Amino acid sequence: MKTITDILSKRLPHLIVFTAILTYYLPVYWETYTWVPAVLLGMVIFFAGLSINLDSIKGIGRKKKAIGVAVILKWTLTVTISLVLAYLFFSEEPEILAGIILSGTVPNATAATLYTFLAGGNTALVIVGSFLDTALSPVVTLLAMVNIPGKEVSITFLDLLQSFLFIVILPLAAGIFMQRMFPQSVQHSQTLTKLGSSLSLLIIVHIIVGEGKEAVAAHLNLLPLLIVVILIQVLLPMGVGYLTAKKIGVEEPEARAILFYVGLCNTALAAILAFQFIGELGAVPPIINTIINLSFGSFISNFLKKEPA
Repeated sequence: MKTITDILSKRLPHLIVFTAILTYYLPVYWETYTWVPAVLLGMVIFFAGLSINLDSIKGIGRKKKAIGVAVILKWTLTVTISLVLAYLFFSEEPEILAGIILSGTVPNATAATLYTFLAGGNTALVIVGSFLDTALSPVVTLLAMVNIPGKEVSITFLDLLQSFLFIVILPLAAGIFMQRMFPQSVQHSQTLTKLGSSLSLLIIVHIIVGEGKEAVAAHLNLLPLLIVVILIQVLLPMGVGYLTAKKIGVEEPEARAILFYVGLCNTALAAILAFQFIGELGAVPPIINTIINLSFGSFISNFLKKEPA
C-alpha cells in the first residue's frame, strides 16, 4: 500500500492531467450530487490539518516581515494579475472570466506547503499565511466579482462564507484538533493522508471535468488562449513574488515559501465554488489552473531543492 501511495503522491500532477483528458473523452463519468466534490475536498483539508507540523509555527513570530510581504503580495499581486488577465482576454465570456478571478482569490493550495518543504523553504510561513487567507478570501472574492457582466454569475458573501466554513474551516479545525488530542495519530496516518488526499483530488477532477465537458466542447476554440492566460496567472505571481521578496531582503527559505504561497492557489476549491455558483464553464479555468500549478510547482520545487537555501 505504501508503494502505491508514494507513486500516487509523486505522480499526482501527471495523474490529474491523465484523469482530466480521460474523463473528457470517455462517454460516461460519475454523475453525482454537487456537494460530493465539496465533501471530498473537505477530506483533503482535514488530512492537511492532521499532518500540519504545529511545532514549526512556534518560531514564525520572528518572521513578521516575511509574513507581511507574503500576504500583501498574495492579495494584491495575485488578485490584480487575475483581474487584468480575466477582463483583458475574456470580458465577453462572463463564466470564464469569473472562473479565472475565482482561481486567483481563493486561499493558497495545500500543495504549496508540500512544495515549499521539498524546495527547502519555510513551511511555517505558508501555514500561517493559509490561516490568514481563510479570513480574507471571502471578502476579496466577493469584491473582485462585483462588476462581472451578465446574469450567469450569482454568488453572495453568505454563499462564500458557508462554503468556506464547511469545506475549509471546519475540516482544517477538525484535523488540527485530532492531531492535538491524539498526537500518535499523525505518524500512523501519514500513508492514509497521502492516499486519501491524492484519490480525493483525482475524483474531484473527474467529477468536475465530466460535468463541464459539454461546456468545454462548445468553447473549444477558446482553450488555447485560456491555457496561455492561466500559465501567466500561475507563473507571473510566482516569479514576481520571489524576486520582490529577495529584492527587499527576505531570506532565501522565506522567499521560496513566498514563491509557492503567492503562486499556488487552492483551485480545487475554486472549481467547486465555480461549479456550484457560476456554472460548468466557470469551473474550466480552475481545473486547468490545478493541472498547471501542480505540474509547474513540482518542477520548480525539484529545481530549487538542488540549490542551497
